[in-house]
Amino acid sequence: MNRERFHFFRTTLFESDLFIGVTRGDFHREMIPSAEEELRRLRQILTGYADDHPGFFHSLEPLPFQDHVPEEIGVMLRCGEQTGTGPMSSVAGLFAERVGLRLLREYNPDEVVVENGGDLFVRNRSDLLSMIHAGSSGLSDRVALVLTPGIRGVCTSSGTVGHSLSYGCADAVTVIAESAPLADAWATSLANRVTGPEEIERVLEMAGEIPGILGCAVIAGDRFGIRGQFEVKILS
Repeated sequence: MNRERFHFFRTTLFESDLFIGVTRGDFHREMIPSAEEELRRLRQILTGYADDHPGFFHSLEPLPFQDHVPEEIGVMLRCGEQTGTGPMSSVAGLFAERVGLRLLREYNPDEVVVENGGDLFVRNRSDLLSMIHAGSSGLSDRVALVLTPGIRGVCTSSGTVGHSLSYGCADAVTVIAESAPLADAWATSLANRVTGPEEIERVLEMAGEIPGILGCAVIAGDRFGIRGQFEVKILS
């Protein structure tokens, strides 16, 4: 991300470590406590719900949707149902999105980027490059998606990078969707299906048929593929 374009600051709370950028000239110091307060609110919702539903944090399978739950819990349950994953598959995207939306609502910066463990919520007014980190792959940090103006989630799952559980072996599966939690959950679900480079085409064909996915990129070893409405830029 361009440091000439954005002013960046960091917000952390327990496991959450958010790297936030807003358009230079739009930064206010009050944004920092606002982001922290939103993180705390979200964490309280999740821990409160999990106290009464012990499987919520650990289930790898979808949990049934329930009426009269907090909105954020409902989003996570719906994402799990749509993608065939546990509700926590969407948590990083959810946190990034809700913090970004709060900053937009309270301070109205021209652009905002919230990164949470490699998962992004983005509101951009002009084209923005989003680089894909893919661990030890030779393509890591050399492939970037060109994000046209809009509000979206850009989320990545990997079977070789990080601590998150994946049944696949992709170095990176990046999904772009209008909803960051849904992008997060689909990235997890699709990454589980990449058992080798030969699976890239099949997984991309699947992604192309899924409503809500605007773009999907897969890196496995030295092979790369993409579907959707976004251009790719190869970085030197």
